[in-house]
Amino acid sequence: MKKVIFSLVAATALSSTLFAGKNVAPAPLPPMPIPEKPAPTPAATLPPLGLYIGGGLTYAKSECQCDNTVKCSDGSSCGKVQEGKTYGYNLKAGYDLNEYIGLEGKYFSTPWGDKDKSLKHYGLYLKPSMPVTNSIDAYALLGYGKTDCDKIGQSFKGFSWGLGTELTLGDKTSGLKNGWGVYAEYLRPVKKSGDKSVKVDTLQAGVAYHF
Repeated sequence: MKKVIFSLVAATALSSTLFAGKNVAPAPLPPMPIPEKPAPTPAATLPPLGLYIGGGLTYAKSECQCDNTVKCSDGSSCGKVQEGKTYGYNLKAGYDLNEYIGLEGKYFSTPWGDKDKSLKHYGLYLKPSMPVTNSIDAYALLGYGKTDCDKIGQSFKGFSWGLGTELTLGDKTSGLKNGWGVYAEYLRPVKKSGDKSVKVDTLQAGVAYHF
């Protein structure tokens, strides 16, 4: 009899434990962390190449005089000063080694204005520069050029020089310009004296693009 009672008590206790276990909520699992995506690496910005091209308008004033025995291309005497004012265009291309020095090739032609007094010029220049502000640079042009003077009908070669300034409309990287700019300059492509006295002064202005 004692064995039967013990068995009933044990069975009752076991069943109570099993039924009670059904009402126990399982412990919640911790949330799994979501790995964050790494931020994209910005593309590397290449520095400017230092190359540029440009072009614009040119105004030229020339004074040509030679010996009285020499005739100009139109048959008139060269004994008196032959003055001319002409207009045209200019082209240039260059390479800036750094913000202080560069090389530039220039060409201009003035086919409009006083008859038979047009000019053509080709030149290669050393271009020292000095930043005035972050967007304005002043520069000099020192080089060698060839100038064709229609009035005399001859070409003159020799030292050529000029002064100019440029306003950078883009930005600068390591001192080198990038993008558009506006320039204005004075250039004396030729001045010679002797049996043929020739003096040419020009004003030039235009836009340039720096790569």
